[in-house]
Amino acid sequence: MKKAVIAVLMLSTFLACFFFYAGSPANAEDAAVEPPDYRSFLKIDAHAHIFADLPAYVKMLRRNNIKNINICTGGTDSDMVKLQQGLAEKIQAAYPDSFRFASTFDLNGIGEDDYSARTDQWLTSCVDSGAIMFKIWKEVGMEIKDENGDFIMPDNQMFDPVYRRMAQLGQPLLGHLAEPVEAWRPLDPEGVHYNYYKENPEWHFYNKEGVPSWEAIIKARDNVLEKHRSLTFIGAHLGSMAFDVDEVARRLDRYPNFYVDVAARTKDLSRQPREKVRDFFIKYQDRILYGVDLVIRPDAAEKMSEEEIESLVSGIEAGYRADWDYYAGSGSMKFFGREVEGLNLPAEVLEKFYFRNARRIIPRLKL
Repeated sequence: MKKAVIAVLMLSTFLACFFFYAGSPANAEDAAVEPPDYRSFLKIDAHAHIFADLPAYVKMLRRNNIKNINICTGGTDSDMVKLQQGLAEKIQAAYPDSFRFASTFDLNGIGEDDYSARTDQWLTSCVDSGAIMFKIWKEVGMEIKDENGDFIMPDNQMFDPVYRRMAQLGQPLLGHLAEPVEAWRPLDPEGVHYNYYKENPEWHFYNKEGVPSWEAIIKARDNVLEKHRSLTFIGAHLGSMAFDVDEVARRLDRYPNFYVDVAARTKDLSRQPREKVRDFFIKYQDRILYGVDLVIRPDAAEKMSEEEIESLVSGIEAGYRADWDYYAGSGSMKFFGREVEGLNLPAEVLEKFYFRNARRIIPRLKL
């Protein structure tokens, strides 16, 4: 949430995504499958960052049958971790039918003698307060360093007691580790994430010396999956491998404790061959969760007028529907200004993707 603009940072299919149907269905099979009714179909957005109490937003969730899991993030700022957790708890208490929350943990003091004990105590207290999982963010592997000036990677042995404790508590770990490979390549106006790296150059690593490669961070993440087999690990943003679902598939085949969400990466999927992506969803239908990665800052209500909030919520609502039309619909449609083919996923796959997997993989979800 660092450098989030005024009230919202949208990294998925929102606001700029207006769509229409045109042309004929991709094949006869698609034409024969009518998607379920959108409004009555339960949708759990398993990756949101909503830290403002906006009644208009909650009304939108309810009329579209959407539930949110609020994710706390940013472990290098101890005060922000506590602020986010407090706000997430309040929002869940105010709207228990619409929200659950995931906490994170403090990354300050790694290597100190009491770090493991302090973190253990924090994790336990978070569960007692209602947290249903935890998150580790890309600052691990891409920002924080040890006393020798080396980047601290996610497979650092200092994290082993933390991962073991999460597994003992039965809490999944949502891991946003690394970034899309674009972060290590020259800025390309045609790239999926061009605007993000143009506006957030601190996360763009091209030609920066001494920083870990994409491959090194992914390897470290894979080491965690290998070593901590009892830990349920959800790879945020398709595990930072969204440029090719084959990369994701190889990890899903190798690590039975690995799952992924599509938050902020539906656009990446739409750039890949339609049949390849559809086959991926069908084959791994038990391993993929829906998510968007919408961020609403705590001061949103203070900084926006009522009309601006309504406009924001309207755009969010259109974005959720555009996602649905890509995953459930068939035929040609506009998606982020490009012609794409709807995946027309079977109803059973849609149910798992949109809500059943989240309920199964996150035991304390109860939404």
